[in-house]
Amino acid sequence: MPHKSTAQGWIFVADHLNSMPQQSQCTEAQKVSIQGNPFENQLERSRFAIKWGGILGAGCHPVYYLVWTYLLPQPYDNPWLRLSAAALCIPLIYQDKWTGPARRFLLPYWYFCLVYVLPFVCTYLTVRNDFSMMWMMTEVMMIFIMAICINIPSLLLGCVGIGMFLGAMAAIITAPAPVTLDASHKAGIALLPVIMLCSMVFSYAINKIHEQRNRSLRALAGSIAHEMRNPLAQVKYSLDSIGHMLPAPSAEDRSRTIESPQMTHLYRHLSQGQVAIERGLQVIAMTLDEVKAKPIDASRFTYLHAGKTVRKAVDEYSFETEEERRKVTIDIRREFLFKGDETILIFVLFNLIKNALHYFKSHPRATVTLTVDANCIRVRDTGPGISRNVSRKLFEPFQTSGKIGGTGLGLSYCKRAMQSFGGDIHCESKIGAYTEFVLRFPIIDEAEFKTYEATLMEAAKPTLQKKRILIVDDEARLRQASCDVLRRLGAEVDEAENGQAALEKLHAEHFDLVLMDLNMPVLDGYSATERIRASDDARYRNIPIIAYTTESAYMATVKTQKVGMNGFIEKPFRPAELVQVLQHALQTAAHQATKCDTSVLAGKRVLVMDDEPLNLSITTTHLKRWHVETVTASHGQAALDALSNGLQVDAILLDLNMPGMDGIEVASTLRTMPGKPSTMPILALTGYSDDDKLQAALTAGINACLIKPIGAAQLAQCLAQTLIPDTTTGLSISTTETSPVQPPQETITDVSQIPGIELFDLGKLSELVTYNGIDEVLLLRDRIAELLVDIEMGNKEQDIERIHNGMHSLISMAGHAGANALIALTRQHYFDLPPSIGPMGF
Repeated sequence: MPHKSTAQGWIFVADHLNSMPQQSQCTEAQKVSIQGNPFENQLERSRFAIKWGGILGAGCHPVYYLVWTYLLPQPYDNPWLRLSAAALCIPLIYQDKWTGPARRFLLPYWYFCLVYVLPFVCTYLTVRNDFSMMWMMTEVMMIFIMAICINIPSLLLGCVGIGMFLGAMAAIITAPAPVTLDASHKAGIALLPVIMLCSMVFSYAINKIHEQRNRSLRALAGSIAHEMRNPLAQVKYSLDSIGHMLPAPSAEDRSRTIESPQMTHLYRHLSQGQVAIERGLQVIAMTLDEVKAKPIDASRFTYLHAGKTVRKAVDEYSFETEEERRKVTIDIRREFLFKGDETILIFVLFNLIKNALHYFKSHPRATVTLTVDANCIRVRDTGPGISRNVSRKLFEPFQTSGKIGGTGLGLSYCKRAMQSFGGDIHCESKIGAYTEFVLRFPIIDEAEFKTYEATLMEAAKPTLQKKRILIVDDEARLRQASCDVLRRLGAEVDEAENGQAALEKLHAEHFDLVLMDLNMPVLDGYSATERIRASDDARYRNIPIIAYTTESAYMATVKTQKVGMNGFIEKPFRPAELVQVLQHALQTAAHQATKCDTSVLAGKRVLVMDDEPLNLSITTTHLKRWHVETVTASHGQAALDALSNGLQVDAILLDLNMPGMDGIEVASTLRTMPGKPSTMPILALTGYSDDDKLQAALTAGINACLIKPIGAAQLAQCLAQTLIPDTTTGLSISTTETSPVQPPQETITDVSQIPGIELFDLGKLSELVTYNGIDEVLLLRDRIAELLVDIEMGNKEQDIERIHNGMHSLISMAGHAGANALIALTRQHYFDLPPSIGPMGF
């Protein structure tokens, strides 16, 4: 095993955190997320079939009516039946137009069309043509086509069966003479079930080949994403190191060794680099979602300003040269609101800007203009243009124009993204003149938005009521406007005209939050915050400070974090935006200050299963602190034997990976046992699991999954919520205990985005010493040393099983010690193990 420096260890931490699931209880919502959205998944798989099924259905029925009537006359045909079938198919051709609420009806409509156009019409005509050989062959062809279009066996049987039954009944009722069956007819009909079975087997085989190919592509994409995250993590580490070395931003201190313009320049490059990394990680995640055909989650959509989002996209785009940047202009003609995801829209705009800039080398005079108008954003370049035939196909997967080596995935994702917003995107172009992409958004009703804002304001009242807030700004008018908003919500507001006045008020009175302008005379916001954070009084060091500024978001993010601010809001802002930011800051501060109320656990009895003695010792020590009685077992069979013999416990805490019978097998067995074990709460611990592993645990009957290393507070909360679901402990599981506050529009959902992650969690080690004693720490140190030796020996002997078992235990031991870098390094090498031994084994 190669050795790594501590700096490299940090890189592995960042890399792991990018892909690590949150250390939280698996709720019902997570179960749905793990299982995916079957409707959207089926719709994605059917997109190609829907479009071409519509084209073929609309064209073939009229053509075959002419063929069977005039060219090769048949005894019977029905023009109205044919035309109705063709008419039903026409809307399928324009499936891209099915946006917003109409989209949910596309898949049912597709199945309805299949039933009518194929089994109903074909069976009706077969019966009316007295089961002729040609029409019996049509029935066979119809069954095979249905099997290709529908890959769910039960649904296929239902659609074919219903269509054929209704078609036959309609034919019998409308036939001029009674329908009779001779021996040849019966023989032909008897063959149809066999043909149906063969078509299902054929369809199943095709789907299996398709799924295997998709799995291979997903594995390749995941591997590429994993490798991309490594260099991004290294760059992030380097940029963070530069940021730590830079002096804090200030307009007041003129004794800096770096002059203010140079400082601004450095901060701009640092900010752009960090934003580029964060966007890069988001692009990786979205690319993986695209490869997996994972639907875009609309539940996270919020109301956003189109103009502000466009400015942010242009500010954050990584232009190669300043000249290239000058060729991109923004024209805000009419600002509007839309409901969507800021990151997704920025990614869409990045794609369109990148596509336009691609042609600038061959067209040096070309320019790009982003225009925000009534419910649309237009991205227009004066480049070479695109032919009409090409522009029609640009949004299909794997289509591109003029770019060697391009996959064309970008524009197909843009199409899906805009449709998820309830809008659409199309391309208009003229060869030699321009290319314009038009992004259209649904109109947001003003009454709807006002109701939304009123709901936000009302929801913030309990948090802001009676809170003392200090507003610091040299503009009296802006101070007054903010004061009016906050006082209406019950907050007690005071004012200061500069940073120096704010410091004096803080020393004299108590405040719950400070809202501070950055650029002020006498003492600016940066310097004032530095002095507050350097204070000996804990009230000042920990008070939430929110900046409001006219600086661009990417610059403000780095600068405010540098001096210790908890977030910022950009000017100008709406009252609801201000209230959201302050509410989030106060709630986070309250959460960080709240101690875990473990009294609800007193008197409970918990069975703890783990094959690692030190894990058992440390976990039971935590439980005993909360007056929980513990019973331990080193493997699953011992626990099952004890429960079978009458052992009474309130909950079970088990490791997923144990020798012999693993945690999932134990849970499955417990759920089949009579009496209390079948309903007993079960919590699972695991070092790392993908969605399949988590789903297997949930299916086995495990109530919650916790990702190692698990802290005492997270363990206490999960136990409390599982044992007493209606508990009002006020706790919530999080992946970190100290997370800087961010504005809601930039909510951190990935722990890799939280600054200040250290190589070693001293707080966790301190907790271990406090509650387990120094002797336990020394044992932990010795055990880690033993495991490292064991892994090294397994490496020399090429014993994969020994390496795997050693790494599994090392994850737990390092987690208890707070050795973040060691955890990440172990996991990194763990992923290099063969798939049969690797990640699913945790």
